[in-house]
Amino acid sequence: MHEISQINIIAPNIKNGGGKELLEYLLIHLEDTYKDLNVVVYIDSSLRNITSTNKRVVVSLFTTFQKVRLFSKKLDNAIYFGNLPPLVRSSNSIVYFHNPYLVMNFQSLLNQSRHFLVKYGLQQLYIKIFIKNVDAVACQNMRIKEEFSVKYNYWNVELLPFYRSCPKPKDFLEKIYDFCYISLAHPHKNHGLLFDSLETLGKKGFSLSIVVTIEHFKEDLIARINHINDSYNIKIVNMGLIPKKDVCKIYYQTKCLIFPSKYETFGLALIEAVEAGLDVIAADLRYTHEIISTPFLFDPQSAESCASVIEKYLDSKTLRKCTGLIDNKVDDLINRLIGSKNV
Repeated sequence: MHEISQINIIAPNIKNGGGKELLEYLLIHLEDTYKDLNVVVYIDSSLRNITSTNKRVVVSLFTTFQKVRLFSKKLDNAIYFGNLPPLVRSSNSIVYFHNPYLVMNFQSLLNQSRHFLVKYGLQQLYIKIFIKNVDAVACQNMRIKEEFSVKYNYWNVELLPFYRSCPKPKDFLEKIYDFCYISLAHPHKNHGLLFDSLETLGKKGFSLSIVVTIEHFKEDLIARINHINDSYNIKIVNMGLIPKKDVCKIYYQTKCLIFPSKYETFGLALIEAVEAGLDVIAADLRYTHEIISTPFLFDPQSAESCASVIEKYLDSKTLRKCTGLIDNKVDDLINRLIGSKNV
């Protein structure tokens, strides 16, 4: 492949959550490691912490019209980082796919809400029409690769997971929390089941603490947190939306991650937690088994199962630490575009 000196990253659909975390890490890694590579990144205007540098030009988009116009523009040597391909053919281009709703079937979308059905149904139709405008799709786990290929009849899908590990803290941090669950409160993240299981443990007289990161406008979940905190010897600490450095601090202050999500394109918190030395209690689903190995697994459809495994963990005298099962392929993704350029 011909070597290039500039790449474009098209990410106006990224606003929060795991997509934002991955985008920020990708830009930092490009800046630190690929010194002679220029980057132009197109982002939503809400991402104010992403700024221009000597080797990075940031183009902020404020309106839907600006975003549509961007996708109508031919941009070669590009990573389309928000699941959606361009409206026109782009050479040497990749869609980085990381949204589980975009491989769901119609009935599964319908079970979420009418809003989800309309939003993601239209995006799925868009992908079916325009996905051939890129050379390849990259994704984060084998199940998503298989489902994407079948759903969209598009077979040039590459497995290129990447993630940012938390640096070890300079100073010792005491373990002040028993558990944490680092996630926004999207429906598939299964916070309701987690709270059901905590309430079950509270009724049995268990005492424990857990940190969550739920948006403050999620009034129903906030009300449940307040009820559990007031009714039992369970302390749920909601940090709300927090920056990456605070997420890392929570990991090092916590003994164990609980991860009840029903559906993931990756499960970023799982590998982050394992690399930070935490134990992990996780949903017994395929995405978990692809990313980590843990002896503490539960049925994500059953609050009783989750509560039972938490109880088992609390009663365990000898714990077997979890292990990670994947490699960080951020350089493989970048070199997929820039060819034989040296790292």
